[in-house]
Amino acid sequence: MRLLKFFSTAAALAMLLASPAFAEEGRPWLCRDKPVFSYDRSMEYVATARPGRQWRIFFMQYSPDAAHDGFDIVNTREISSHGDPVGGNLAAGRYFAVALYREGGHWICPDYTHDDRDPKLGEVSNLCYGEDGPPCLVKLQVKPDHHLAMPAAPAP
Repeated sequence: MRLLKFFSTAAALAMLLASPAFAEEGRPWLCRDKPVFSYDRSMEYVATARPGRQWRIFFMQYSPDAAHDGFDIVNTREISSHGDPVGGNLAAGRYFAVALYREGGHWICPDYTHDDRDPKLGEVSNLCYGEDGPPCLVKLQVKPDHHLAMPAAPAP
């Protein structure tokens, strides 16, 4: 009887773990490429995707005590599949930015990432993500947030 109860419990647990609810959760810390950028002041970002595919951008920070292989997800946004830009703000710090796309019931890491940052344009980062290579299907531009930036303290 105990053996039967053990196997029925194990089967129920296996079915629960294989359910679509678990498949729908993105796991960006498992992606091989995790582009990184940092800035000592607050930042603003804009992400755009080419129409047609569902994408989500994740911003993570590394912490040795974090549950996900040392990464904490600090911000995430759905990127419009209609090509409309989404934006937001990030506090000063070092971030790993990963864009995942949806295929079936799973979130997939792109095989291509590239940073086209141009410091002359005031860019902190200008990332490109593609499924298997160019073209860029998602672009993430990060700049200093001049609206939230605090002026330097006057010298004594």
